[in-house]
Amino acid sequence: MSEALVSVIVPSFNHAHYLRECVDSVLSQDHAAKELIVVDDGSTDGSLDLLRGYGSRIRLLQQSGGRQARARNAGLAAAEGALIAFLDSDDRYRPGRLSAAVQAFDANPDATLVWSDHCTIDADGAVTAQRLWPGGSGPFVRDLIAGNPICNATVTVRRDALRSLGGFDEALPRACDGKAWYLLAAQGHRFVHLPRVLVDYRLHAGNDSRHFVAMTRERDLALQAAAQAGLAQGLFRSRADLRWLRQVLARQLAFGAAAQVEQRLQGGGSWRGAVYSALAADQGLQWLAGLKRAKDRVLRRS
Repeated sequence: MSEALVSVIVPSFNHAHYLRECVDSVLSQDHAAKELIVVDDGSTDGSLDLLRGYGSRIRLLQQSGGRQARARNAGLAAAEGALIAFLDSDDRYRPGRLSAAVQAFDANPDATLVWSDHCTIDADGAVTAQRLWPGGSGPFVRDLIAGNPICNATVTVRRDALRSLGGFDEALPRACDGKAWYLLAAQGHRFVHLPRVLVDYRLHAGNDSRHFVAMTRERDLALQAAAQAGLAQGLFRSRADLRWLRQVLARQLAFGAAAQVEQRLQGGGSWRGAVYSALAADQGLQWLAGLKRAKDRVLRRS
């Protein structure tokens, strides 16, 4: 595994200003067995010319309007490596990122996914914060569902495990990675955390994750899929487990209600009308009611 080929997949769309720094941070990694697959999604800012300048040092794929999930799936289909790593075109790896992940797989041959801490940087590349995971007790699926701490660019995952899911859910372009990690964890795959900062995640005005309404809606669907997968796998059997799950999902529903109110206010509605409309349309409350019935069934069996 120490010589394993790692395929790094980079979705790219109109990030020419950051793209060279991103690509160079991969090509300069000290792990020699790597391939860099860049999937351009119809860039119009000169990104393609920049990428073509790298010649055979990268594999360049093109699509149009497919968003990140489809780009990642295109890269996954083309990848030759047994291990898959990710990086968005406005972010960058730190030295040793790939070799640290491969060494972690060597030390943990039963692991499916390795991830690490990261830093946030601003548009100019200056570090603004460190994101260090303090660790926790119990199954890691709980940490994921409670507030996914994984930055996608820190992930290295076994290709076959990811392909067994059918890749990423293209209906959730902003939350497709979180859903994939939820499902792998719910299936019992082992995740290994590296307590090292190995990635710089850039925060700027163009971040997809800043679209609160759309991001919240997609996270709702991803969390519900994770909870359902966990229930199907028997991860949440006790009354306490189900109470915890209801509390986590109720918190997410609060974000969902806020997103719906924001969306309606953007359409010119009144504050009170927006709140009432959001509450009336909230299908998540019905899902929580169904989860309560599941808890009641557990109680009757105990």
